Amino acid sequence: MRPILLPDPPSLSTGVPEIFEQGGSQNVVRRAVVIGNGFPGSENQCIGLVRALGLAQNHLLYRVTRPKGGINEWLHWLPVGFHKKLDFILRHIYLYSRLMLGSKQSKYIASENVGLSSILEADVKSIVSMARDTYEKDGPLVVIACGRDTVSIASSIRRLASENVFVVQIQHPRSHLNRFDMVITPRHDYYPITLEAQEQVPRFMRSWITPREPPQDHVVLTTGALHGIDYATLRKSASAWHDEFAALPKPLVVVNIGWPRRNCRYGADLAKQLTDALLSVLDSCGSVRIALSYKTPEKVSRVVFKELGDNPKVFIWNGQEPNPYMGHLAWGDAFVVTADSVSLISEACSTGKPVYVIGADHCKWKIADFHKSLRERGVVRPFTGLEDMSESWSYPPLNDTAEAATRVRSALATRGWSLRS
Repeated sequence: MRPILLPDPPSLSTGVPEIFEQGGSQNVVRRAVVIGNGFPGSENQCIGLVRALGLAQNHLLYRVTRPKGGINEWLHWLPVGFHKKLDFILRHIYLYSRLMLGSKQSKYIASENVGLSSILEADVKSIVSMARDTYEKDGPLVVIACGRDTVSIASSIRRLASENVFVVQIQHPRSHLNRFDMVITPRHDYYPITLEAQEQVPRFMRSWITPREPPQDHVVLTTGALHGIDYATLRKSASAWHDEFAALPKPLVVVNIGWPRRNCRYGADLAKQLTDALLSVLDSCGSVRIALSYKTPEKVSRVVFKELGDNPKVFIWNGQEPNPYMGHLAWGDAFVVTADSVSLISEACSTGKPVYVIGADHCKWKIADFHKSLRERGVVRPFTGLEDMSESWSYPPLNDTAEAATRVRSALATRGWSLRS
């Protein structure tokens, strides 16, 4: 699916942001700061938690943006801090080369665009100053971050303004968990070493990626990813998309196709398996809506269009606006999802409707553990092409975001803080 576009972070150069200039008590939390990494899958988890806490209308988004292009494409696995140092060094080389060789020759050594000059990055000092300066008037600040690149920013904010903020880190930070007020992470990410996974991870790395002790009280383990899908949003989306979906023949089967990941690799072979299975169950479907991700490889989409593009029961959405994703969740009677995306599967499983997964056998390590946990709970079933898609079955919907929000409220209460009602 295309990413949900989020607003650019505001500048703090003109003083305290407008939304924080409201009166309040020192014990009431009425605002939030989200620290994202530019990836919709991460930022939407933060926004989902903000919404569940009732702060959707009073939050700001900042981004830690990883440099792109040149050598940075080979260093994507390193911390953003390394890129800052690299930027500093390259700029000094560039200035030195201009002095020594002249501008015509130095352009081969460095470029004006080298480094982070065009990258907007969350500023720890500004956020800490805002939290301190507005505390007496507006109360404490909830800081919610997600993704590896946000870890150092979030932990620094807590270290420098621990009396004024409550810092939540989503996803396992792979660092000391006591650097945060709360860590919210999927169970398969906290306990990634199963017997099968031990064969896939070098022994010297196991102690680093896997905790030796059970989670402490401030660690919240979820089944899947956090998101903003709940009964209210589904009901609103059903109304918004009524004219497009209400008249479609039932059952409406929605197919969400993601893209290969490091721990879940596939190609045209899985696409052919998927289209063959869909053709096999087509007689039991009223209509089929297929949604391709903006990152779906061409070799996958080519197979889908070739096999199903001319079928009158099938509609393929491949990026044109508006994005029908929320309409699909609201109106779909059953879902078929490729196994690569924890977020897509988690959102589908929040509906309580049948969810079928294809390609789980291509996944390994912790993603394989995620699928295993869903199957054991009866939340998903494998998609084989032998199903009767008119058969309806249900399960207790995944409710990770609401449960995580409850834990945040409880932790705030222990500090004598409460959320704005």
